[in-house]
Amino acid sequence: MEKLHNRQSHLADADPHSLAKVLALCRAELAVSESRNRVLFTDSPLALIVYDPLSWQVLAVNAACVDLFGYPETKWLAQPLPFAEAGEQGAALRSVAQGLAADPGRLTPPLRLRLAHRDAYVLEADARVRNYDFNGRAAQILILQDSSERRQAEEYLRLMATQHRQQLELSAHYDSLTGLPNRSLFAERARQGLFQCQLSASSMAVCYLDLDSFAALNATHGQTVCDHLLINTAECLRSSLRGGDTLIRVGSDEFALLVLGIKSEEEVLLILQDLQQRLAEPFISDSACVTVSVSIGVTIYPQDNADPETLLRHALQAMIQAKHRGSGDSVVFDPESDRRVRAKRESVDSVYAALARREFVLHYQPKVDLKLKRVVGAEALIRWRHPERGLLLPGAFLPAIEDDRVMIALGNWVIGEALAQMQRWHEQGLDLSLSVNITAQHLLAPDFLSGLRQLLLACSGPTTSRLEIEVLESSHIEDAAKVEQIIVACRELGVGFALDDFGTGYSSLAYLRRLSADTLKIDQSFVSRMLDDPSDLAIVSGVIGLAAAFQRRLVAEGVETIAQARRLLRLGCHLVQGYGIARPMPAEAIPAWVASWPDAAWLAIDEDDEPTGRC
Repeated sequence: MEKLHNRQSHLADADPHSLAKVLALCRAELAVSESRNRVLFTDSPLALIVYDPLSWQVLAVNAACVDLFGYPETKWLAQPLPFAEAGEQGAALRSVAQGLAADPGRLTPPLRLRLAHRDAYVLEADARVRNYDFNGRAAQILILQDSSERRQAEEYLRLMATQHRQQLELSAHYDSLTGLPNRSLFAERARQGLFQCQLSASSMAVCYLDLDSFAALNATHGQTVCDHLLINTAECLRSSLRGGDTLIRVGSDEFALLVLGIKSEEEVLLILQDLQQRLAEPFISDSACVTVSVSIGVTIYPQDNADPETLLRHALQAMIQAKHRGSGDSVVFDPESDRRVRAKRESVDSVYAALARREFVLHYQPKVDLKLKRVVGAEALIRWRHPERGLLLPGAFLPAIEDDRVMIALGNWVIGEALAQMQRWHEQGLDLSLSVNITAQHLLAPDFLSGLRQLLLACSGPTTSRLEIEVLESSHIEDAAKVEQIIVACRELGVGFALDDFGTGYSSLAYLRRLSADTLKIDQSFVSRMLDDPSDLAIVSGVIGLAAAFQRRLVAEGVETIAQARRLLRLGCHLVQGYGIARPMPAEAIPAWVASWPDAAWLAIDEDDEPTGRC
């Protein structure tokens, strides 16, 4: 428009031809301006209302506004804007319009208006207000976008989403085949049951039921028959429920039952016995007659004081035990037994982890020859350098893992470490024999000899012939013939064999006759009391006599005093070990101790009496 004004100001100075060109250009620009105005206002898909912000009279409306409200253009023009007359909507619109008039550059917030249509229904519209130049007159324009259909669509989508969510929740929490709650609802129902038990000081049973041989039934009769069988099973179980009990399907042919308000284990077993009898009745369909049994595992709260998921897992464990016993059986979970099993498993895992972290170490207790007054060897004794509990003796961790294969791994480590230590001592000029303790389980393992050969090859040298394997005489050596074969094979490898704690078992003479062990070790319990107890002294004398008769080497354990050592020497046993000589010590302390033994006290042992046996 400014350009058009400038051109008009120069019309007087222009010649006729120039004037015609200017007029043509003005008409063209006016046509473009009118076309743009028609696109932006007249042909806009949004409802537009131009009004005077002072008088609120409507100056113009477009076709979209006429279509939106149903009123013709003549009903709008020169009339007050009806939306600004009264009410909260009017006040909000006036506030926005007044703020925009005071500050033309202000960004006005959107409004949501509820407006009346000519046909008396309510429209919902999103509204914006802008300043507007209406033919050179300052005005404002109200821009309206009908949101009724969109909101209806949104409401419909919300409704559909709600229904879909409800269907998902239903399918997530209930079994589609039987209509029973499924596993996802178990925890909630069980928590409610636990709370009820706490309030009433009663008990709750969690039962895990599994149809026996269901896979075979499915293969024989097909899915349709088995689906009907599952539905029938669910109905049978559901009809047996008492008030407050809950039946849940947890798997294809597995169900869980929460039985509340029970007073004893016997009461639960009677309920389950009745269920088993009901389920044992033949199921007859159009094409088959099927008889089923059910195996049941039970755990009882609060005797089994666990959370809902753990209770269900314990009931499952008991059900598996029932399956192993035979079809149609029931087993009650034993929490104390489970605690022992878990404690042992944790102990085994911790030992494996300690082996991986190299936390075990060997200490060595010297063996001495009282006659020759010299150190002849040592016994390797395992210790655990526990990162939290400090240095642990074998009694603190071995009993918890006995009869587990981790003892084999531990035994192999002991043998390998003892061989390596003998090699290190040999390089320092110290040659000592070493004895290591292993279990009967390790000795009888199928791969014992092959593993021993590998360990010996890894530490090949003159020290390998100084290794001796000790096994407790009181161990459960069930196959003495097999043990004898292993002893012979060990001897061929240059490895000796000793029966430890000899005299404590019930088959000492039988072992001595059937096992060609190189060495017998008198148990320390006899040695420690032999000076005060004639019975123990007789046992020690008897073992010494047996060793002489069978030509076996003899070592006395548990020597704590010089008096005990002197008596053993006079009885004919001159190889001894014990706290009176030396306590077990780290490998690095052995060379200095060997160099310092014997002291004056041990040199003064009376050796005038001739020994009565071979040691």
